[in-house]
Amino acid sequence: MQTRLDYVKLPRSRKPRVLILGDNTKPRVPELAAELVDHLSAKAKVLEVDLKRHFAPVTSKPDLVLVLGGDGAILAASHRLGSRRSPVMGINFGSVGFLAGVAPERSMLILDEVIAGKGRIENRALMHVRIRRAGQDLLDTHILNDVVVTRAPGASMVDVGLWADRRPVCTYRGDGVIVSTATGSTAYALSAGGPILSPRLDAWLVTPIAPHMLGMRPLVLPGHRVATLQVNQSSEFTADGHEEFQLQAGDKIRVAPSRRRLPLIVDTEHLFYDRLRGKLHWAEAPTP
Repeated sequence: MQTRLDYVKLPRSRKPRVLILGDNTKPRVPELAAELVDHLSAKAKVLEVDLKRHFAPVTSKPDLVLVLGGDGAILAASHRLGSRRSPVMGINFGSVGFLAGVAPERSMLILDEVIAGKGRIENRALMHVRIRRAGQDLLDTHILNDVVVTRAPGASMVDVGLWADRRPVCTYRGDGVIVSTATGSTAYALSAGGPILSPRLDAWLVTPIAPHMLGMRPLVLPGHRVATLQVNQSSEFTADGHEEFQLQAGDKIRVAPSRRRLPLIVDTEHLFYDRLRGKLHWAEAPTP
């Protein structure tokens, strides 16, 4: 199932409330944040400017969130917003920018389109992830990109069993396994040799990391199904690059559909395939 591009809906009876988040370690982020505050002074109410990278929950009620930074800043913002459905506009100051899809030089133009009701969003699917040990939930969270199980330091490999809707699929043996959303297919999974999925697909991608057997290939599962990983020895767990956990033999990671969506504002002049060509240089002819 694909998600479509919808229009951003902001309040029309009052000025929209805007929250500005970002990563002040990136050059020009504080400068652009100040320019955005000035630009919005007559059009919106700026609730706060927070340019420190952290994961403290957002307590205000923004109608629109601007995130200045790279894809990591977008991941942090998605966790901070929790179940809020505030549309997020990522202004890219990173090196890739698959999530932060608006270039700084186009940020004012896209922002004006959003406030005028002409902005467009993709509702990105999240996954609901639980770690269970002896029947107890040790972690319960919602993930935008991926969860990763890797071998413990000093171990030669890790065995990870995969079930789809309680039916056994296979056991991965190697350095680890990545389970990602379609959005996360351009992150760690891509580096591990996984395919690129359109972010408008509702699917899970299971990608082995340095598998011991050549037959262990990436697998795409329907996003409305439940995938379960079971580790057979001590190993490491990370989610969206920041949630870390030490796994023990027998621990299960349950990946299920989430009711949450991240409404991500897009630049219709530079959509996903345009960014693929620009970031991965697909359009370039081979050099002699």
